[in-house]
Amino acid sequence: KAVVSTQSGHYGRGEKKRLLNFCFELKSMKVLIGVLSFVVVASGVNLAYKDCGSSATVTSVFSEDCSNPVCKAHKGKSYKINISFKPASEITSIKAVLHGVIAGVSVPFPLPESDGCKALSEGTCPISSGTEVTWTEELEVLSVYPSIRLISKWELQTDGDVICVEIPVQIVS
Repeated sequence: KAVVSTQSGHYGRGEKKRLLNFCFELKSMKVLIGVLSFVVVASGVNLAYKDCGSSATVTSVFSEDCSNPVCKAHKGKSYKINISFKPASEITSIKAVLHGVIAGVSVPFPLPESDGCKALSEGTCPISSGTEVTWTEELEVLSVYPSIRLISKWELQTDGDVICVEIPVQIVS
C-alpha cells in the first residue's frame, strides 16, 4: 500500500488523490476569480450622472477607466469618457465643453478636442435625428490638480445644449 507522509500524518493512495483534486480545484477557482476580477475592472462601468438640460436622449455615460459609478480619478493617469446619445433633430456640428464645478463655482477646462464631430467614436456628422452615436474624450488628470471632489459638467453644444450631463468625480493621489 502506497503511503504519503505529510506534516499532519499519513495518507493512503485514495486520500492523496482526493487531496490533489481538491488542491487543483482550489487553484482553478483562484484563477477563475482572478480572471473575473480583471474582466470586471477592465470592462469599466456606467457612471453616475445627472442630466442638466439635454435636448437629446442620453443612452449611456460610461468609462472603461473607472471601476465605480463615482469615478476616482488618479493624478497622472488618463481617463476616457463615453457618452452615447440619440439627438432629437439633425446635427451638423458639435462643440464640446467641459467645466469643473467646485463649491458651486464653474471653472472651464480646456479639452484636447473641442470639435465634437471629430471625437465621435461611433457615428459621424451629420447625425440624423434618432440615430445613436457615441462621443469619446480622453483627459489626463494632472499631478498639480488638488485632491478634491467635484462635478464635471460635460456639454455637447450646437445652437443649444444637445447633451448636458453632470458627473461626480473624486481626484485622488
